[in-house]
This record gives sequence, C-alpha cells and structure tokens, in this order.
Amino acid sequence: MARNKRTGERRAASGKWAVYVRVNGTLITGTLEASATPAERDAWKETQRTAHQAVAPEAGSFAADLAEYAGRIGAMPSIKQRLAHLELWAQALGRDRPRGSITAKEIDAVLQDWLAAGLAPNTVRKRRTALQSFFVKMDRGTARVNPVKASANPKPPKVEARGLDYATLERALAAMPDQRDTKKGFPARPNLSKLRARVIAYTGFPPGILQTIRPIDLDLAHARVRITARKKGGGVEARTIDLNADAVAAFTDFAAADAFGGFAIESLNRAFKRGCKRAGLPWGTVHLYDARHSFLSQVYRVTRDLATVARLGLHAPGSPVTARYAMGANEEVDRAAAVAFSAALAAQRTAPPVPDTAPQLIEKVDRRSKVQSPRKLRAVV
Repeated sequence: MARNKRTGERRAASGKWAVYVRVNGTLITGTLEASATPAERDAWKETQRTAHQAVAPEAGSFAADLAEYAGRIGAMPSIKQRLAHLELWAQALGRDRPRGSITAKEIDAVLQDWLAAGLAPNTVRKRRTALQSFFVKMDRGTARVNPVKASANPKPPKVEARGLDYATLERALAAMPDQRDTKKGFPARPNLSKLRARVIAYTGFPPGILQTIRPIDLDLAHARVRITARKKGGGVEARTIDLNADAVAAFTDFAAADAFGGFAIESLNRAFKRGCKRAGLPWGTVHLYDARHSFLSQVYRVTRDLATVARLGLHAPGSPVTARYAMGANEEVDRAAAVAFSAALAAQRTAPPVPDTAPQLIEKVDRRSKVQSPRKLRAVV
C-alpha cells in the first residue's frame, strides 16, 4: 500500500484512495476512487468535518459554563488565578446569561472600565487571556466565533522613568546594616548585600555583571575594571570601564570582604528593600535595579551624551534601550538646553555686527560666470 507523505493518505493495492480525517478526537476513514483528484479528497475531508462538528449548547449560563470549565482544567497550573479572573468576568458580564450572547463590544467596554479604574495594563491583558482560553476550551470543535479575538488587546504601558536621586539612594544604603546577623558564638561577618548594592549604585552595573567580576579584573590603582563580553542585548564586547571616586571606594570595601562570585539576586533585592523600609522610603515600589537607572541618568545629566551612557551602561552600540535609562534626566537636560540657547542668543545680539560680505560674494560670482570669448587658434602651416 503506497502512502502520500505530505497528506498521510494511502493508496490500496486496488488503486483506490484510503483517506481519513480526525474531528474532535475521532478518526473518520473512507475510500475514494483511484481517479479522485487532491481537490476532491480535500472536499471529502471538509464534508466530514462539517458533518461531525460538535454543537455548542445554547442553554445554560455563564456561571454554569465556569463550573464545567473548572472541572476540565482542574489539573492545570495557576488554575486558581485563572478562575479568579473568570469570576470577575462573570460579575462584569452577567452570571446568568448564555455564553453565546457575549459580544466583543461588551468585552471591550469591560476592559476599558478596568483600565479607567487604575488597574495595571498587564493585569488587564492577563484577564483578557484567561477569558480567551475559556472560550477556546468551551467552544472547541464548533463553528462559533471567539468574541475575545475580535476585541482590542489593551496597549502595553508606556515606559516610565525609573531611578532615585542619590540623596534618597544613599539614605537607603546607610540604613542597611554593616554586619550580618550570625548565630551566637560565631564572629560577626560583613553584610555583603550592602557592599554589592553600593557597587551597583556607583557603577550602574547590573547584578548579573557584578557576579562575573574577578579580583584580576579590578585595577583600583588606576580606577578601572574590566568587564567580560555579554550575550544579552544583542551582544556586547568586553571593555574596560573607568571608575569614579565613589565606585573606587565601594569596590575597595567589596574586595576587602571578598564579595566576589555568585549570589542570589532576589535576596540582594530584598535586603535593599529592607534598607528602604528602615529609612522610611516607599520600599514597596523601589527595586535595586533602580540604582542602575539612577547612575545612568546621572551620567546623561552631566555628559548630555547617549553614547557615553551606552558605554558605561554596557549596552550594544545603537541599542534603543539606552534612551530608557536616560529618561530620568530628560527634563533637567531640556531645561538646561533652553537656558543655554537663550544665553547664546543674547550673546549674539550684544556682539559687534559682522561685516556684510554678501555684495563682494555676488560680484565675485558674477565675474566667474561671465562668458569668456573663444581664443583664436593659430593656423597650422
């Protein structure tokens, strides 16, 4: 029996085609004449799909469908969160109405109401995804159109400037303890989380890069550190970074405590948040990564150069991410640019007038544009 590898169809020894199609998990087989063309075989399959298509129940309510859906996906992960989203949809759309009566326009209205109430766009998108999965699971194998697909997906949130001013950042660092709590009878140990957070605050290095720095990479006598190549961000070559005075002091304590090597980034972030809480700062909305944004915003504030921000931020050349790290200083840089423009314009107004050379240039151009008379050629004897 020959088999068509592309379609999976088989031709029997008699020459007839053995065709099959799977509809809603059921395998349906058939036989067609040897003269049947590929279009005729495809038409047979489409006929079987239509004939054996499941019929979505019209009776029942949205709440009853939720109960059935919960039973179908009970073994899936994150089921509680998904069902919580669907309960909110049931409250917003109506628990007693049939599922098939819900329209995309109503779904859009609920999404916009949640956004207007201040709900995070990411959360709204998760709720929309949960409702879409619900319709897919309940209407699978039917011809019913999923109304969620016709609704508008909420736009991602606009990128906001992150970072802290250094007075606030240093308050948080100062509130972090200098030593770790140890068991009774053991000598006190330096708090490596504080040392690492200080290095990040004054270098702008991401925690993943700090983990790769070795003692041989540090040259504190010349205020330099060598960074290995990165694959993240489109690939960044290895480079040597010049350190500021605060970074040298932070790296000196870092090296003295032998804080090199890997560490848990989540634990470091929690330790920094605890420092913010002790300092009376809004620790719930602050992250250690904000220290990196603070450093690169300060670099842009004093240099007005995104290329320098990219080099010190270990970004790939031309990376669009660089502008996000400089957003925290945009207002100050724009304000300084407006003041500098006004000062330059005032200096031009008070400067002595520059002699007008336009007439001389016009006369010079006229002389050059005159048509010269052709020279007489000497007769060749």
